[in-house]
Amino acid sequence: MKFKYLGKSYNRPDAIAKVTGKAVYLDDIRIPGMLHAAILRPEYAHANILNIFTEEAEKMPGVVKVVTGKGCKYHYGDNIRDLVPMAIDKVRYIGEPVAAVVADTKANAEAALAKIKVEYEPLPVYIDGREAMKPDAVLIHKENGQYWHLPHIKPTPGTNIANTYHLIKGKGAEGFKDADVIVEGDFHYPLGSCAAIEPHGAIVWFKEDHTIDVWSSSICPFIIREDLAHSYGVPVSDVRVRIPDIGGCFGYKSDITVEQTIAWIASFVPGRPVKWVASRKEDITSTLLGHGIHSKMRIGARKDGKLVAIQNEVVHTGGAYADTPVNVTMAATHNCAGGYEWEHCDLIGYTVYTNTPPVGAFRGYGHQEGQFAVERLMDILARKLNMDPIKLREMNYLSEGKTNSLGEMMWKTHGDIRQCSDYVKEKVFSKPKPAEDENYYYGRGFAAVSKSPKGAPFSTKGCYMKMNIDGSVNVSMGGAEVGQGLRTVVRQVTAEALKIDPERVRVYNDIDTLYSPYEWQTIGSMFTTQGGRAIIRAADKLIAILKNTAAQVLKTDVDYLEYDGEYVYLRNDPSIHVSVKEITRGYITSDGITVGEMAQAVSDARLPRYMNPDANGQGSLGVSYTFGATAAEIRIEKKTGKVIVDNFTSAFDIGQVINPQQARGSVTGGVTIGMGAAISEKVEFSEDGKILNPHLFKYHIPTYKEAPKQDVEFIENPDAIGPFGARGIGEHSVIGPAPAILNAIYDAVGIDFYEIPVTPDVLKKALESRQEVK
Repeated sequence: MKFKYLGKSYNRPDAIAKVTGKAVYLDDIRIPGMLHAAILRPEYAHANILNIFTEEAEKMPGVVKVVTGKGCKYHYGDNIRDLVPMAIDKVRYIGEPVAAVVADTKANAEAALAKIKVEYEPLPVYIDGREAMKPDAVLIHKENGQYWHLPHIKPTPGTNIANTYHLIKGKGAEGFKDADVIVEGDFHYPLGSCAAIEPHGAIVWFKEDHTIDVWSSSICPFIIREDLAHSYGVPVSDVRVRIPDIGGCFGYKSDITVEQTIAWIASFVPGRPVKWVASRKEDITSTLLGHGIHSKMRIGARKDGKLVAIQNEVVHTGGAYADTPVNVTMAATHNCAGGYEWEHCDLIGYTVYTNTPPVGAFRGYGHQEGQFAVERLMDILARKLNMDPIKLREMNYLSEGKTNSLGEMMWKTHGDIRQCSDYVKEKVFSKPKPAEDENYYYGRGFAAVSKSPKGAPFSTKGCYMKMNIDGSVNVSMGGAEVGQGLRTVVRQVTAEALKIDPERVRVYNDIDTLYSPYEWQTIGSMFTTQGGRAIIRAADKLIAILKNTAAQVLKTDVDYLEYDGEYVYLRNDPSIHVSVKEITRGYITSDGITVGEMAQAVSDARLPRYMNPDANGQGSLGVSYTFGATAAEIRIEKKTGKVIVDNFTSAFDIGQVINPQQARGSVTGGVTIGMGAAISEKVEFSEDGKILNPHLFKYHIPTYKEAPKQDVEFIENPDAIGPFGARGIGEHSVIGPAPAILNAIYDAVGIDFYEIPVTPDVLKKALESRQEVK
């Protein structure tokens, strides 16, 4: 199908404001009478609080209030209500809020923190979920099992296991009896930081009229609104949350992060807005981390390469609070099967409380951790079968008529992973690999990719569309622009749906829960699929209103009319028409009577049939899929062990491409993030739970100079759900780099790695010993 405005690269509507420095971010906001907060963090990662002495801090210059968790009577959370805004009688991780100072300036608030004295009783510290889930481990939450939680969450009281998710397909582990060859491995995708250029922050104002105003750098304003209303016992309508421009997210600005803490602090100084913005150190130690997943996986196949069974035990180092990691664990567990059909699956995932910062979303949402394991094992299995690793995959790809681990049937409209694979194979593996020289080893590695949108059964995206008197259109939605180009998607899909030039579409700049349509939160590569559907529904309603008005003007039946963006006209005689501009506010007849109605519409959309898992851990939890294939071409510096990714090739079946330039930018950025996880990024902990590298000069993210050359290709098999056949592509490109790079390392030097990052020191040591690294 040929489209007029889709498949073309338009500039972002917010580009000029951002490149000229005129975009307004949270830290740019100033409010008269605003106070500033500074937050005290504990000396220990796990300890009982015996006493807090605040008297000296209260005497410091500019101090208005010193706040502790004393007297807090509520817990909060969307999946498990295990969170508190500030430590009450116990600290559970090194970045937890213990006390706060509210002062007239940030400097005065920070100076007073040093005067607060706290007496602790240290407790054993667990930084690894495998240790924390042992039967004799000290409980991090004695209340585990007593907290309110959603029905499908299964905590184990008397342990640190916050949730267990178990998926069985076919005969489960019994299916390995049908396998001729079995391979296995223990894999680790360690804790990392999303490290957005803008750290977390919030402003909260408890106003004299008992309403609450919030500004946040979050992507979930409506969740914040509902959580605060519940916590403070006010109507949801009395909480207003505004989201200015956001300087990046990559996952960790979803869910509730800092807003409840700043609200707790601000509640002690009613009538004055209170502002807090994280330092880079606090952004790493005191918000949300990502990953932290151990996978103990084995896979089995017949002699001919047909996959038979997969078993995986996921132990998720979930952090001190489990509200945010539980769904990541589930996603990592059922998606670890990758883009392959397995007759039998036995997949179990444990979300475990640990004395580390809570884990939340990280771009990829559990998919990269599980598929890291399966894609590494596919290469290892191919070697054991003496098969080409890509041919082995080709035999087992999910395709029309096959079922995935969740029991979902695949259809042609889910896309074609084989087409992606064929492109990458031709571009990378049809040419000879460079020969080893005196300075470098060379290698190539492949990885397939499968990802579905992630959300919740109640996840909704709303759209409000208004046509103006000149035929231009305003669109308002609740989706957060975090750099992914969401506003460009809104503009182009609206233009296509209404058959008008994109320049005539004005897209919202910020989000305000008082005016913006509802959106659960902007996560999981859902916006294009769901938000696009909401846009088309709103456009259809708006066109119907225009046709209804035109029918009265032209004195004909509605179903006899056509619309082309400029006119509404008779189907058999276009010369009989009325211009859209004349009927956007109804139409005034010659005798002064107004007919018709305002051209404005409201709509929403969900993922159809999306549901929670059934008793077997299966169900319609994916619905829409984007498949892909990737390959890394690397060289390894013999002297240092440094891995250099020279080229990275990606192909994804994303259905109808909306904006090619923007989609390619998303892929290249995601590949760079995945490369960072593979070779450099890891949040390091001491045995007592302190974070050793909470700064970007120690937590190394790839620079522009380190980013590889990239070849990106899009396959366009139309989707049945997304707008005009489009699929999501926001997170998919982070999944393949780690396994592709590690498969390339084996191809270069014959060493299997099961844990990332493979830093120069790690690889050099392995090269010196030339032993398998597990």
